[in-house]
Amino acid sequence: MKKRFFLILIMSIFAIGIVLPSMTSPVAAQNKIVLKSGWKVIKGAAYPGVPYHAKTPKQSAILWTTPTVSKHTNLNKYPYETWNVVGVWVLQRGAKKRVYYQVDGEHDTGWVWRGYLTKGKNPNAAKANDNPNRLPEDD
Repeated sequence: MKKRFFLILIMSIFAIGIVLPSMTSPVAAQNKIVLKSGWKVIKGAAYPGVPYHAKTPKQSAILWTTPTVSKHTNLNKYPYETWNVVGVWVLQRGAKKRVYYQVDGEHDTGWVWRGYLTKGKNPNAAKANDNPNRLPEDD
């Protein structure tokens, strides 16, 4: 009788150990991502490449390698670029929340705060051909 009880107990613990980890939600796994800056990822999603462009092309807007951690470059270097949003992260630190878009462009890629972008293709893209700073390999 005691052997049967211990056998059922051990089998139950084993079954719970296998089934329980597979039932956790992906959002809970993302809560574990804490960036060096103290912000943590509370939501994340992938997008099929929705076109966006800079709201104000001459305004300083940081393009991050990793959101809020390491700066990569500035969007004002690419005033004629149309950026494709391929991912979104919602970050939280305390009561503050920020949304960052993962963008992929013709010349660069990175993460941008959503307030710097507006939806749609860049209306100034035709001016890119008139740009005297355009490099031959950009053609």
